[in-house]
Amino acid sequence: MRKHTYNTLLIVLFTMVSCMAQRTDSKEGILAGTIGLYEGNCMPGPGVTPCEPKPIAATILITQLAESFDEALLVKQLRSNEEGVYSTSLPPGQYSLFLKDGDEIVCTLIQCPDKCICHPFEIKSDSTTIVDANLDHATW
Repeated sequence: MRKHTYNTLLIVLFTMVSCMAQRTDSKEGILAGTIGLYEGNCMPGPGVTPCEPKPIAATILITQLAESFDEALLVKQLRSNEEGVYSTSLPPGQYSLFLKDGDEIVCTLIQCPDKCICHPFEIKSDSTTIVDANLDHATW
């Protein structure tokens, strides 16, 4: 085998092994869930059935872990289908989920009053994380 062919073969082999190693180290996880809308009179009381959110198509914004929406932290934007269902892949890590509600961007705050974080979730390699969220237009 000529030296040039041997060197080329080594470079190709090294590149393939390197790419395979990267793929196994950074396998993405799946984020999935449903988006719903509360609306109408949802005031609880005797003989009143609890309100259930109806599925809706909505814009979902995924950011790095955050206390409020910051476009500089935006990782991914997607939309749920008419049944409210969505799914996307993300690298492993911690994120916040926001929903677009008209001209506003809203979230569910967690861990308050110590340090409020918008709808936090974690993605793990080769796993599915379920995050359901709702817009609230109801009277409570």
